[in-house]
Amino acid sequence: MSLKKTISILAASTVMVCGTPAFSHDPENNPGKAKHGGQYIEYEQHHGIEMVSQKDKLIFHMTEHLQPADMTGSAFKVFVQTESGMQTLAIKPDGSTLVADIKTVLPSGAKIVLTGKDSDGHTLQARFVTK
Repeated sequence: MSLKKTISILAASTVMVCGTPAFSHDPENNPGKAKHGGQYIEYEQHHGIEMVSQKDKLIFHMTEHLQPADMTGSAFKVFVQTESGMQTLAIKPDGSTLVADIKTVLPSGAKIVLTGKDSDGHTLQARFVTK
């Protein structure tokens, strides 16, 4: 077998083996789906953020590699845009959750942006729209 053919076979094998995880990611069968009845997004394929909207607060359940992520020492902000305007909410870390107090239930179509850094300094962002 020629050197050129051997290199081609090795290159193709490497792409197939290393490329498999990227192609096998199936969001419909993602084990990181919402577990608290909220809206779930996956960020950078290993951070999970689930937003639960209650009448007096927004709760963000944070995971890393499908395990609860410790949010102690994190710094986040929440921006909420409704027809009546934009507001910035203070957010408090509480174990693996981030909690922001709100005055009333958010209307359908409210846009929510969570942005900040976790305790390891990784920047995380998520966007949600209330239903």
